[in-house]
Amino acid sequence: MNNADEPVKEVFQPLPNVARENFKGFILFYLRLFFDIGSFTVYKDVKRYLARTNKNVLEVGCGFKPYRYLVPAGVKYCGVDWIGAGNNFHCQAEDVIYYAGDILPLEDSSFDYLFHTEVLEHVYYLDQFLNECYRVLSENGKMFFTIPFAARNHYIPYDYWRLTPVSLEKLLVKAGFTHILVRPRGADIIVIIAKINVFFVRIIMRAMNNSVLSLINKVIFGSLFIIPIIFNTLLGHILLFLRVGSVDDPLGYSVYCDKIGEYV
Repeated sequence: MNNADEPVKEVFQPLPNVARENFKGFILFYLRLFFDIGSFTVYKDVKRYLARTNKNVLEVGCGFKPYRYLVPAGVKYCGVDWIGAGNNFHCQAEDVIYYAGDILPLEDSSFDYLFHTEVLEHVYYLDQFLNECYRVLSENGKMFFTIPFAARNHYIPYDYWRLTPVSLEKLLVKAGFTHILVRPRGADIIVIIAKINVFFVRIIMRAMNNSVLSLINKVIFGSLFIIPIIFNTLLGHILLFLRVGSVDDPLGYSVYCDKIGEYV
C-alpha cells in the first residue's frame, strides 16, 4: 500500500493524440487508433458528429487538434485549450486560444457546434465548465463530447471523474441543456482486453526504466509482450465490430445535447 503522503506515480502516460500534419503524425495517428481501442471508438463518433456540422465549430481542450481535418470544408473551426496543457498534458499547438480554465475567452452565442473529447474527466469545476459551454453556443447550438468510464488513472494529478449516464444527464440539465443522449462506447469484454494490454505495457515500461537490464535484455523482454498485445488488440476490434458484451461496463460514453433558448 502506498503511503498516504506519497503522490501516486504514473508508470506511463497515454499515447499523444497527434494531428496528421506530416508523415510521422499520420503514422502515429493511426497506430494510436489501432492500439488504443477507446480512442478508436472516440474517433468514430467524432467523425460522425463533425460530418453533420454546417456552420462554425468550437473544440474545447483541442490539444494538437487531431480532429481538425474532419471538419467539413467551408465550416469555421476554432480550438481552445487550457494554458497548462503544454506542460501537463504535453499537447500544445499553434493557432489555439489558450485560457486559464475558468471563463472561455469567447463571446456569448458565438458558435453553433461545440465538442470536446476525453476532456471532462480532467475538469474539476464541472458546473462552471458546462455553463461556459452553454453560454458560447448559439440559441439552437449543439454539443457533443466523449468521456471515459473504465479507464485507468491518467495524467495524474489532473484526473478527477468517472461519471455515469445518470450523473452526466443531471449535470447537463443543471447547465440548461436539453435533448440529452448518452451512448456507451464499447462493452465489458473490450474493457477486459484493454486492461490486459495496459498490464502488458506497464510491464514493458518498467523493464525499459530498469537501469540494471542491458539494452539487449530490454528489447528481448519487451518483444515477448508485443505479439499478445497485437493479438488482443485485433480481437478487441473484431468483438467491437460484432458488438459482443454488455454495455453496462463500457470503455466510455459519447454524449449529445442541445441548447434551446437562453440560459437562465
